[in-house]
Amino acid sequence: MSGRFEPRPVVIDTDPGIDDALAIMLALRSYELRVELMTTVAGNVGLRATTDNARRLLALLEPAPVPRLVPGASRPLRGRLTTAAEVHGDDGLAGLSRVRDARGCLLFPASLGPLPARENAADAIAAKAREHGDALTIVALGPLTNLARAIDADASAMRAVGRLIVMGGAIEAPGNVTASAEFNFHVDPEAADRVLTSGMRITLVGLDVTHQVRLRWPVVRDALRDNESSLARAIRHLMRPIDSNDGGLFLNDPLAMALAVDATLVRTRALPVRVETKGEHTRGMSIADRRRNRGAPRTGAADAAEDAPLVDVAFEVDTARVLGLMAERVLGAARPEERPADVVVVGSANTDLTVTARSLPRPGETVTEGALHTGFGGKGANQAVAARRAGAEVAFVARMGADAHAERYLEHLRAEGIDIGAISRDRRAASGVALIAVDAAGHNQIAVASGANTRLRPAHLKAGLRRVRTNTVVVAQLEVPIDTVEAAFRAARRAGATTMLNPAPVPSSTDKVPSVTSTGATAAPEGAPLVGLLPPTLVAVTDVVVVNQVEGEQLTGLSVSGVVHARRAAAALIESGFGAAVVTLGDRGAVWTDATGNGRTAAPRVKAIDTVGAGDTFVGYLASGLARGIALGDSVAEAVHAAALAVTRQGAQSGIPRRPEVARSVSAATRASGP
Repeated sequence: MSGRFEPRPVVIDTDPGIDDALAIMLALRSYELRVELMTTVAGNVGLRATTDNARRLLALLEPAPVPRLVPGASRPLRGRLTTAAEVHGDDGLAGLSRVRDARGCLLFPASLGPLPARENAADAIAAKAREHGDALTIVALGPLTNLARAIDADASAMRAVGRLIVMGGAIEAPGNVTASAEFNFHVDPEAADRVLTSGMRITLVGLDVTHQVRLRWPVVRDALRDNESSLARAIRHLMRPIDSNDGGLFLNDPLAMALAVDATLVRTRALPVRVETKGEHTRGMSIADRRRNRGAPRTGAADAAEDAPLVDVAFEVDTARVLGLMAERVLGAARPEERPADVVVVGSANTDLTVTARSLPRPGETVTEGALHTGFGGKGANQAVAARRAGAEVAFVARMGADAHAERYLEHLRAEGIDIGAISRDRRAASGVALIAVDAAGHNQIAVASGANTRLRPAHLKAGLRRVRTNTVVVAQLEVPIDTVEAAFRAARRAGATTMLNPAPVPSSTDKVPSVTSTGATAAPEGAPLVGLLPPTLVAVTDVVVVNQVEGEQLTGLSVSGVVHARRAAAALIESGFGAAVVTLGDRGAVWTDATGNGRTAAPRVKAIDTVGAGDTFVGYLASGLARGIALGDSVAEAVHAAALAVTRQGAQSGIPRRPEVARSVSAATRASGP
């Protein structure tokens, strides 16, 4: 066994709802759960509003992966819909849909959330039941219409589900809509009765237990004090109605969700439960048979409640632990991250789709019988992985789409141990993809669809920049907009951090640099050094620039054909305003220049197999060395050996060595050079 932790697959059926929103935040901020499907139902407000609210919350929380969103029932099984707009506001979220910033722009638009799938919610729930069986947990936070229809669609699959947690009902407590009925059961009592008698394994979380847990305003206010993150602002707005309510907010739906995280938070009693569907004054009432002699021979007519399957009804709750979980996962998730990073990489991520064939296609030609390989690339991600394998704590700031490529990439980065909390998701652009064709001789053709990489804006930097401290190295390349790189470096400088630029790809003389900057930079005149293509304000906030031979020639206008020429190019880069310069020379190592002097490290002799990613390996290792406080010359030496090892293996990221291997290579070179 690998011992790897696997989160539980979860389906959430919901009618957001203020307390639904808090429950969804808890679910999407709990590592124990993997929310795969979210279905909406009419309840607190109508179906369109509940679906928009689900989209709004998913856009705010940006989970990875994004659960599929499927609208469900717009009315109960029988009768008309009763809503609770007087409690939750006409939009269901206390007016959150109308909150605007100082410029008048909506802060929480539903349009940024995932588009709802065009399928039947009941069928989608039943399909998840068939897919996961006993491993699946379903959490029902609204009227049970969708669940009842899913049971009708495939009762055997639904009975195989590991656990259905239902927020609804009131056994001993009074109702909150009528004297005897809780809201969810009152809205659709036929559905509630159908579900409770289905034979599914059910935990019933009713008002008996939810009214023992209250979240009070002073707790929220103190936890979110001086916090202006989007999540904190949303929570404060949602909780505003309890500001003047000394009783606080009953955590109805959040308690149900908390049981998906930790079932030991409540104590239950197995009881048969039915729901009254006909009474004039008792419609929606939960009826549990609590008689001690239940099951004894009867002489009268059959009792409907006694004939019902047993349900685990929650009666006692560990209030302190529930509130602690909410404080950690919901209120704490809104707090800016305090853990610093050694290296923060701002840059690109691309999924590489490589086809290896006997020959490259000519224009209009189709080459068949190729082999496909899917890999992970993009200069930013490559450098982040290299810095992590060099031993640094790494945070990666990037922009990805809401697609399968992003989900696979995020899982890969997690496995590498990289902090992905600053990777934002774009609902309107696909994740970056590189299409690569390679022939038998190793020649290649590459086409890149940059996608969401080009939409990484300064506003997306906040989460990553919170990891920056005085000993952090902030790294960037030019596969993302230049103004975003400059904004990151300015913020890093204010925090006292070191900035490192790998200006690749270098803008050509035909690129319209001013269109992606706010600095007014212009192209250099013909025959002049091309460093003018970079904004001078970016150059001024760059501590270390790292270029290869081609990039050095493009930026300086000087030939970089050997060590002597590389030193001249490095000096020219310093003169142009960079704090320090490193020029890599492939199998001849690298040269460096800074205020303390200059130097060169020769590369060890190796048999090169694949040079793709060697430069990114160099940059990642160099950043890690500088973050550890190692001098530039010594950091360059370690980076040279790391890049040399990388070219002996296939793949941009798969070929990146780990620090112990590099340390052995450096040690061997030191012994060979003698005293």
